[in-house]
Amino acid sequence: MFQTQHDVLPQETHDEFARAEFCGTLRKFFTETLWPGATDVYKGKQLPAFVRRNGREPANRQEVKDLMEETFYFRASNLMGRCAQELLWDTVGETVERQLPELIEKAKPKANPVGSLKLNPDLPIPRYIQSVDIHVMPGNFHTELGEDDVYAGALYDRGVYYFAFGGMGPENDKLGVAMADYVKTHVADLKPKRILDMGSGMGFSTLPWKTLYPDAEVHGVDIAAPMMRYAHARAESFGVPIHFSQQDACHTDLPDGHFDVVFSCLVTHEMPVHVIKAMFKESYRLLAPGGLLMCDGGGKRTQSPDKEFFTSWFANNNNEPFTAGLNKISLADAIVEAGFDSESIFYSGQQAAVYLKGMWKSEKKADGKVEGGYSGYLMARKP
Repeated sequence: MFQTQHDVLPQETHDEFARAEFCGTLRKFFTETLWPGATDVYKGKQLPAFVRRNGREPANRQEVKDLMEETFYFRASNLMGRCAQELLWDTVGETVERQLPELIEKAKPKANPVGSLKLNPDLPIPRYIQSVDIHVMPGNFHTELGEDDVYAGALYDRGVYYFAFGGMGPENDKLGVAMADYVKTHVADLKPKRILDMGSGMGFSTLPWKTLYPDAEVHGVDIAAPMMRYAHARAESFGVPIHFSQQDACHTDLPDGHFDVVFSCLVTHEMPVHVIKAMFKESYRLLAPGGLLMCDGGGKRTQSPDKEFFTSWFANNNNEPFTAGLNKISLADAIVEAGFDSESIFYSGQQAAVYLKGMWKSEKKADGKVEGGYSGYLMARKP
């Protein structure tokens, strides 16, 4: 399966394609084979030894970590995972850098657009964004290399495809498709006129909503200008009318009660807790009565010490430090704190994994429930 072509997608030479495919395959080997194998080492060797010494199992994640760091297997696989991530960005980055002037020119707004783009060069970039290169992506999402820059957008578009080894689909949109489809199927009474994607980035999660709700006006806000420029050009290339705006999702200039759906996808794990709460409060302000708030990652986070440790790899080694705070709070409580009634909150239950990021594969049981997959969607209706 190849990534769907569009006007601003970086084009690869034969050798660049081969290198990128290697990076994706290396990440897949780490994710599906090498890293899950660490659980065999833990359960087959380290855990029994710990129990013999202490008469109990590890009480917390740190004790599991100390155990695993004794083994060469863990140290080697841990190193390979980090190196694979850095190599991925280096490889795709060279492809983008080679043709960046052409990509910038292609991304410039054209006459008679079907959607819109609004930028704010005076928008301050919060410290939590400036201080971390999320996913080890150089410069994070916001850094601008020059005038009208789209480097971060182009890098992310190609990089995510290889990061997920194509598992996000040819348009990197499977998570967005799944979210929109869930609402269409399970919240059938909702007939949205306006939909807002908070932290829309590339528009991967944004465009599917326009496909499923063609009569709705769909908006996306994000703080990163390079992403917004690229997202607008990408959507225009696909002929999908989306209104992108460079804004802080915690403090937008959009009117009160303007939207029927406000959602976020793959955003909360990149935010400190106080920012998550601020985004929910802003979402409440923007929703019309009866409107729907939706975010991913809404499942219960209580885990055994070993699962807590093994699923924390991305926080510790992939520059996703805010997942630690996310795992300690209740998103449902944060939604209530934002103004929603607790009785209005509902949870989708775990969903089958769209792509395998961590080490726990999803499994559908005989009763139809999914275990070990994507943690599902948390939703609430505004009174």
